[in-house]
Amino acid sequence: MSYPICHLSVPLWRMLPIPHQRTPLSGEGARLYGGRWNPRGTPALYLATDHATAVAEFYQGLPKPGTLAPYHVNASRIADLTDGRGGPFDSVVAQALETSWKALAQTSRNPPPSWQLAVELIADGIEGALVPSVQNRGGCSLVLWRWHDAALGSGEGAALILLDPERSLS
Repeated sequence: MSYPICHLSVPLWRMLPIPHQRTPLSGEGARLYGGRWNPRGTPALYLATDHATAVAEFYQGLPKPGTLAPYHVNASRIADLTDGRGGPFDSVVAQALETSWKALAQTSRNPPPSWQLAVELIADGIEGALVPSVQNRGGCSLVLWRWHDAALGSGEGAALILLDPERSLS
């Protein structure tokens, strides 16, 4: 399936767990444990297009401390898996959202559908995907598979800047 590829230059939000506040551009947790849109072993950075979605995706019904941080991204190869209103682009994306990826990853030899889709997009050189939020209906998240810290200069993947003028997190 072919998805629209877009350029993004937008502000984003991310909730940082307290132990990882000093590494706000790390995708290490996602690499170690996997996520809905990245298999274990694949680094990923999950951000949201609005602060309410960032908070909802972070908590997922569990109260825990965290820090809301703003970012800016400039990316040229983002797959848009949304319908433009926060819903899934097609039935493949809808199935990826409806499937309990954690349960499937632990109990099945078959990878979750979201992992299959992510692996295909990554192989096609896609930097990330705009995806519907599971935790905040109508909200959208951006998962990045290739990114670099734009403050350090050029690099591969999406250019990401942590907006931290007081340098509280870095």
